[in-house]
Amino acid sequence: MPSRRLYHFTHPERIEDIIAEGLIYGDVPTSPSGGFNAVWLTSDRNPISQGWTQGGGKAKARLTIDIPEEEQEPLRRWLDLAKEAGVEKWWLEILNATGGGGQRRWYVYLGIIEPEWISRWELV
Repeated sequence: MPSRRLYHFTHPERIEDIIAEGLIYGDVPTSPSGGFNAVWLTSDRNPISQGWTQGGGKAKARLTIDIPEEEQEPLRRWLDLAKEAGVEKWWLEILNATGGGGQRRWYVYLGIIEPEWISRWELV
């Protein structure tokens, strides 16, 4: 399997740190009061599709991430991971609505996205 290309949206002020350290943090809420740290990714490169980024200028930069074949084991489809974690349907619906309805294109990386996997960043 070749490298897997996905995208991560963030605030431009974070780019310098991400390029130096990689992507390390992300809030994966499995309930209103629970969750864990992991990096969110999407197969959808369109910034308008990212509902959670709208308003407040939160995410005006898109990173293109190419995860090498040998590093793809920690990459999980969000809906598969949510099912394994026992995320309740009503909570999935809230997250999907908040995120712009794209949950079928969401991924979670259970590790660090290394700086060298970032093939491009751009303002969007």
